[in-house]
Amino acid sequence: MKKVKKMFEKHDLLKVVLITILLTIVLTWIIPYGYFSGAQLTDYGLGRQGIVDILLSGVYSANFFLQQLLFVLFIGIFYGVISKTSGYKGLTSALAKKFKGKEKLFVLISSLLITLLTTFLSQTFVVLIFVPFIISIATKLKLDKLTTFLATFGSMIIGILGATYGTEGFSYFINYLNYYTTVEMDVEIGIRFGILALAFIIFNFFTIRHMKKVASSKKNEFVQDLFEVEEPANKKVKIWPMAFFFIILFAFVILGYVNWSTTFNITVFDKFHTWLTGLAIGKYNVISYILGNNATALGTWDLYTITVVLAIIMLLSIFIYKIKFDELIENGFEGLKKIIRPLGLIFLIYTVFVIIYWAPFTVTINKWLLSLTKGFNPFITTLSAFITSIFHIDFGYTGYVLGDYLFNQFGDSANIAYVIYTAMNGLVQLIAPTSIFAMLGLSYLNISYKKWIKYIWKFFVIMLVVLLAIFALLTYL
Repeated sequence: MKKVKKMFEKHDLLKVVLITILLTIVLTWIIPYGYFSGAQLTDYGLGRQGIVDILLSGVYSANFFLQQLLFVLFIGIFYGVISKTSGYKGLTSALAKKFKGKEKLFVLISSLLITLLTTFLSQTFVVLIFVPFIISIATKLKLDKLTTFLATFGSMIIGILGATYGTEGFSYFINYLNYYTTVEMDVEIGIRFGILALAFIIFNFFTIRHMKKVASSKKNEFVQDLFEVEEPANKKVKIWPMAFFFIILFAFVILGYVNWSTTFNITVFDKFHTWLTGLAIGKYNVISYILGNNATALGTWDLYTITVVLAIIMLLSIFIYKIKFDELIENGFEGLKKIIRPLGLIFLIYTVFVIIYWAPFTVTINKWLLSLTKGFNPFITTLSAFITSIFHIDFGYTGYVLGDYLFNQFGDSANIAYVIYTAMNGLVQLIAPTSIFAMLGLSYLNISYKKWIKYIWKFFVIMLVVLLAIFALLTYL
C-alpha cells in the first residue's frame, strides 16, 4: 500500500491517465464490441488493440480533436502576450481591489458566470477563454488552489451536468438521436434546469464551506498562476482599452455560440449574415471575399472563428500598449510552453476515445445491462450512463452508438433516458480520469488527483442520490 501511495506522489495525473488508457486497451481484449441496428446488436467479436493501434491512437486523437487542441494552444499564446501588457496588469489589479474582503462574492459570481456560459453556449471549450483571467484575479486575492479550481473548471463541469441549451456534447447527442427519432433541444428542459440549479447550489455550498475551513485553518496553498501577472509599474496606466476588449470578447462569445436559430428560433443573425455577405460592388461580393468562404453567421461559430477574434484583440493590445515585436514572439512562446503540460494530458485522454471508437465494447456492456430488466429501469440506465460516460469522452458519440437502441428499447420512457445520460455525463466528469476539463484544470493549477477526489466525493455522492431520486420520480410517478 505504501509503495502504491509513493508511486502517485509525483505526476499522479499523468499516471492515472496512463492507467486508464491501459485499462481501456485490456478491455478490448476481454469484451467484444458491436453496433446497434434498432434493438438488435451485431456482434463483431473482440477488437483487440495492439502496439501499432496504440501508437496510431495518438495520431488519430490529434486528427479528431485538432480544433480543440489548437484552441487551447492559442489561449496559451494569447495570455502569454496580454498578461505582459500594462493594461491587463492594471485591469486584474483593479478588479482584485474591488473584491478585496469580498472573496466569497467573487467566487460565487465567477462560478455562476462560468456555469451559465457552459450550459448555454454551443461550444464548451470557448468558456476556457475567461478562465485564466479569473485565475489571475483569484491569485491577487490570494485564494487557494482548490477554491480557484471550483470557481472555474469545476463550475464548467456543473454547467455540463445541468446542460440546458448548450455544450457541444449535448447538441451532438441530440443531433445523432434525430437520425432515429425527432428530439428537440428542449426535451425535459424544466427538469434539466432544475438539475442545474440544484447542482449549482449544492456545489457552491461545499465551495463556501471549504473557503471558511481554509480561512480558519490558515493553511492556504496559494495559486501559482501560469500566466503570472505583476503589479503595473505605472499606477496611472490606461486600463479602459483592455476592459473594452474583454467586454467585446464576452459579447462575441455570447453572440457567436448561442444557437439563436435552432434553439430560440431567432433568425435575425442568419438574415444579417446573408445580407452582409451579399453586399457587392458591381458583380463582386467584396464583404464575402474579405470575411472568407468559411465565415458563418453568429450563433454557428466554431472554435477557429473566435481564435481569429482573440488574435485581433492580441494584436490591438500590443499596438496600444506598445509591446515590441520581439517581446510579442518571446511572450507568445512562453505562454505556449506554459500550456503544453495540461495540453499533453488532454491529448492522452483523447486516445481513450480513439480506442473506443475503433472497438466500442461499451455497446456490448450497455446491451447486457439494459437487458437485465424488462422495460425501462432508471437505476440500471443510470449505471449504463455512468460506465458509458467514463469511456466515451465525447458525449455526442454516446448518441451515435446508442441512439437507435435507446429509441427502440425505451419507447415512451426515452425522454427520461435522455435526461439520465445527459446528467450522468456531467456528474461522471467530476471524478473520471477521462474528464477533459477536470484533468485540464487540475494540471493547470497543479492539484493532485488524490486531493481532488478527497474533496469532491461527498458532493458526488449527494448529487448522485439526488439524481437517482429525480430519475425514479420521473419514471414511477
